[in-house]
Amino acid sequence: MAKIKDYEPLFKAYDIRGVFPKDLDKTFAHLLGRAFVLFTSAKEVAVGYDGRTSSKVLYEALAKGIQEQGADVVNLGLCSTPKCYFSILEGKYESGIMITACSSTKEFNGFKLMSKKAEPIFSDNGMFEINNLIKKNEFPKPKKKGKVKKANWSKEYVKFLKGFFPKSKDFLDKAKTFKLVVDQSNGSGIEEVQVLKEMFPKIKILNSKVSGTFPGHSPDPLRVENRKTLSAEIKKNKAALGLILDGDADSVIVVDEKGEFTRPDIILSLLTEDIKRGVVVFDTRSSKAVHELAEKRGLRGIMSKSGRTYVVQAMKQEQAEIGAENSGHFFFKEFSYMDNPGIAVIKLLGKVVLEEKAFSEIAARNNLYCHSGELNFKVKNQSKAFLLTEQAFTDAKKILFIDGISIYYDGYWFNVRKSNTENTIRINAEAGTRKELDVLLKKINNIMAFAR
Repeated sequence: MAKIKDYEPLFKAYDIRGVFPKDLDKTFAHLLGRAFVLFTSAKEVAVGYDGRTSSKVLYEALAKGIQEQGADVVNLGLCSTPKCYFSILEGKYESGIMITACSSTKEFNGFKLMSKKAEPIFSDNGMFEINNLIKKNEFPKPKKKGKVKKANWSKEYVKFLKGFFPKSKDFLDKAKTFKLVVDQSNGSGIEEVQVLKEMFPKIKILNSKVSGTFPGHSPDPLRVENRKTLSAEIKKNKAALGLILDGDADSVIVVDEKGEFTRPDIILSLLTEDIKRGVVVFDTRSSKAVHELAEKRGLRGIMSKSGRTYVVQAMKQEQAEIGAENSGHFFFKEFSYMDNPGIAVIKLLGKVVLEEKAFSEIAARNNLYCHSGELNFKVKNQSKAFLLTEQAFTDAKKILFIDGISIYYDGYWFNVRKSNTENTIRINAEAGTRKELDVLLKKINNIMAFAR
């Protein structure tokens, strides 16, 4: 048997990702199809793909592998990742795979693996077992090959999203004059944008043509340079709000009427204002205001590790109403605890349109502290950076090890965590005032200097 390439570096904590065709190629996609069927014992696999130039090529190879292992392929076609989830849930398909590299640059592609009810398969529950099956490359011959059938859940998905808009005449009237700018990032969020376009006649859509080369900008909405055009259009059109989706439309970033970035944890806190009871899940990078305000509103706050699979786990375990991570992913009980920025945006717009206040003013009531945002420090030794941090803050009021280290004092806190892919330490810090935050960041910077 011919020796196969080592594909292990493609397997990340939450998904499979690499540069096409240098690292991730058609051979891998074919082997993945076979290994996935063998691992899940699925009789059918629903497969969707984003608009990247390599996605269709990878789909063909993946589908061939799935069929050769005896399972049927349900071809969902070009779609957003949330639409893929919806299709799996609505179609009651046994399993699913979404071909996407989310917000990574154009040369990347990848796979998100799912079992029944779009349950994510990741490092803790099977992804590395699938990798081992690929390494062995020993696949039993099935009794018969699988077939391919097409399925399009667009109409149902659009109807589902529209159901989250307020039904009042007041909202419908005000929506007609509400100015909104949406940057699709040349990604596959077709239905998500369509729903907004139908509700808001004054909408302006940027980079709406799906293109795997992402000519407008790289599909990562968290990067400042990718939001420049959106910010300029908001100010030029005197729009009330701006939204920017990533490449597969599973995350969204909100920009206010001044063209300024609004952190996802602030959006989460805004959305909890309308929840009467239940649990809200947030990640370790989120402002402590999220937890404090949730409790004031009669909700219970639960902290999760960063990463969508961990948030989904926490959501399901706690039967939470809503959750978010600070990368712009929003999770909902109404969507089987999965992430869907379309729902988040529609619920947010339902509030903003009716309040008739500047969005920056609305957001401010949930933004109680000075937050650093995520800061990255290149280091030679991640373990040394952690050790030095612990040693420097031994008098902390509280230390948590949920996701890296979170260190708390009365007036400030910060989280230190490792990057899974590079020698980088990620820092999120928060204090009561800008001056206190600057003092804290200076101390952290000095510590990181010793680990470089």
